Amino acid sequence: MSALRQALAASGPAIDVIAVPLDGPRCPDALSPAERLHAERFFRPRDGARYAAARNALRHLLAAALDADPARLAFAAESGGKPWLPAHPELGFNLSHSGDAALVALARGLRLGVDLEQRRRDGRELEWRGIAESYFSARERLTLDGGDATRRFLRMWTAKEAVLKAMGSGLSELADVEIALDQADRPRLLSAHRDQWRLQALETEDGHAAALAHDGPPLPLRQWRTQEFTLSFPT
Repeated sequence: MSALRQALAASGPAIDVIAVPLDGPRCPDALSPAERLHAERFFRPRDGARYAAARNALRHLLAAALDADPARLAFAAESGGKPWLPAHPELGFNLSHSGDAALVALARGLRLGVDLEQRRRDGRELEWRGIAESYFSARERLTLDGGDATRRFLRMWTAKEAVLKAMGSGLSELADVEIALDQADRPRLLSAHRDQWRLQALETEDGHAAALAHDGPPLPLRQWRTQEFTLSFPT
């Protein structure tokens, strides 16, 4: 049994965050008919293949944590669209994928949200200013001044998304989650949600931005790496 499988099967308190490359070797297909159909509906076949790879990886990771058959896992959705497992409500999980990579967060007894945003690799900058004007407060927009503004925007955007995903809310509530960055560019909550949610910035070696949010007490974070996609937890 691999170290990852052993860790996921253990019942001790911890949060596991697993980085998954989407263009590499894949687990055996465990997708549902609905997931396969959804993958086929993408306009670009590569996007559909990456969606399928991310969903398949999620199924296999959940199955490892539950000692279950990945193809038999049955998902349901909360009113806000957040997925959960009715047969295993104790296992919190969340998935995010961007470009050729995905992140999966797993923990027992917690509500989790994870978000990943991939920086462009073609040298062109993300057009983030319009997004910031629509969804960032005046105080948040001031945070973007100076330094690598694109990196700071992605830090704040992924933090907002992670909190919303943990809450099970949609983008309509994005403006209600206000984020600040400290001197080390670590995000922290300014809004009323700060007393309920814990927020952790994540960053990959090639500059992708990511964030993790969860309720409950602080728990150890265990990050799992592959050669293709390395995840680190800035201190």
